[in-house]
Amino acid sequence: MEGICRDRLMELPASMFDVFSCSMCYHYLFHASKGLKPTATWPWPLVPTDAGRKYYHENVSIIADVRSSVARTLVCESLNDNECTRWIDCCNAAAKCCQTQLSEAVKNFTSGLFCPRTWDGFGCFDDAGPSTRNFISCPSYVEHASISATAYKDCTENGTWWVDSETSSEWTNYTTCVQTQDYQTVVYVAFACNILSLALLVPACVIFLGIRQLRAQKRIKLHLCLFLSFIFACIVTLIWDVAVYLDRLHNRRSETVMHRNSDACKLLYILTRYVSTANFFWMFCEGFYLHRLIVHAFSTPKSLMPYYVFGWLISWIPSIIYAIVRASNEDYNRSCWVYNIDTFEWLLYTPNMMCVLANVVFLANILKILCSKLQAHPNEPSNYRKALKATFVLIPLFGLQQFIVIYRPPPTSSIAFAYEVTQTVITNTQGAIVALIFCFLNGEVHTFLRSCLGTRVDMSSVTTNGRANSLSSATQITSFTSGSRGNKSFENNDKGYIPLSTSITLQDNSIANKSTNGRVSFAILTV
Repeated sequence: MEGICRDRLMELPASMFDVFSCSMCYHYLFHASKGLKPTATWPWPLVPTDAGRKYYHENVSIIADVRSSVARTLVCESLNDNECTRWIDCCNAAAKCCQTQLSEAVKNFTSGLFCPRTWDGFGCFDDAGPSTRNFISCPSYVEHASISATAYKDCTENGTWWVDSETSSEWTNYTTCVQTQDYQTVVYVAFACNILSLALLVPACVIFLGIRQLRAQKRIKLHLCLFLSFIFACIVTLIWDVAVYLDRLHNRRSETVMHRNSDACKLLYILTRYVSTANFFWMFCEGFYLHRLIVHAFSTPKSLMPYYVFGWLISWIPSIIYAIVRASNEDYNRSCWVYNIDTFEWLLYTPNMMCVLANVVFLANILKILCSKLQAHPNEPSNYRKALKATFVLIPLFGLQQFIVIYRPPPTSSIAFAYEVTQTVITNTQGAIVALIFCFLNGEVHTFLRSCLGTRVDMSSVTTNGRANSLSSATQITSFTSGSRGNKSFENNDKGYIPLSTSITLQDNSIANKSTNGRVSFAILTV
């Protein structure tokens, strides 16, 4: 007679147990997001979901027998290599647990009460005495699990496994397998970086908007849009982390905003994806604009309207298409849309990557032009240092630092946590770095700020020091005003765009703008 093995849901003959537990392994590991789901009757085959139509015919039915190479191939068709390995490992662990249940004798407990040996869907528990907590090592196939941690299952005083009142089924605590402290650390690092970025970006925008000579320049208008995209990204990310992410870390799944899957939560998620895309689009606009200036000898475009449309409006298109895909598919329309939907994620990744790759091309061509100019003046070695400096300055503006974290190691990797912290810092401090370089450390901004401060000091002396000081003040004010009269001159003043020096002065600008017998662009670039 065939032995009986126990799953947390039912007891089954060994041959049936292997198929059932393997089918449920797929369900517990991936739910329906990977394209298959188990049916409720023997032999519990895996059938395609709506998401699985692109991998399987509608009438496909796969018996989850991990010993069959055909079944393994079919099931793994919708999984990547890591996911396939995790599923197979879970199936093998279930089969091994069944063999252990059959081969080991039942333990004797003095009270006569005990919780029976069982497979709980992920792990194998032995017979346990009443009022005990029983531990197992966290399985490697549980996503994000630390194999050095332990999961536990409680045996109640009446000799039954503890049952979750919400699901009415036996429950094992696997939350201890996931190092939530690490995830909280990453969130707190993101908090700090976003607050730092906001603390620099907001004053930078105030400075750009408050000084007429700056806000009239087209490049400053582009900087403002980029800065605003960073500000929106910081705000939306902070709201998401507090309202959704920390809520999930601190509460049981059934009590979380993510589990309730409200429309407001999904809208917030789409906003996080939109602001990220808008960020990349504005980086592209910066790269395209600078490349155009260099290639066309600092000829500025007549209007920035195409840039505004591209940066703020066109950037909605990937997010809108992505939202339609998720909302129209029952398998994807869950858990506040946070779960990855495989190839459809490329609806968002592709335009972002194309923006960064385009900026790589722009930077390479800019460097090519710079080098060609430098070769015409080999006796000025300092120019090479300035060109190198210009390259590093443009890296955060173009978003090229993203290449540092382009490869994400698997969650089980020893460097996974270090990667997450590094990626968080690089992503969330970009706004702060750009604000520092292009506003707070920029010589042109310093010059206009000193002029404004000097003007205010002189104006205050009008009311305190009498007519003589008033005349002196008026002369200085007139000088300053006459230098800035008419926005056209400042609107097209993009010749100091590459900040090769952070101590540029108005005098330096005037020298750079003079005609030098065909060497104008070179003189400008080496200011």
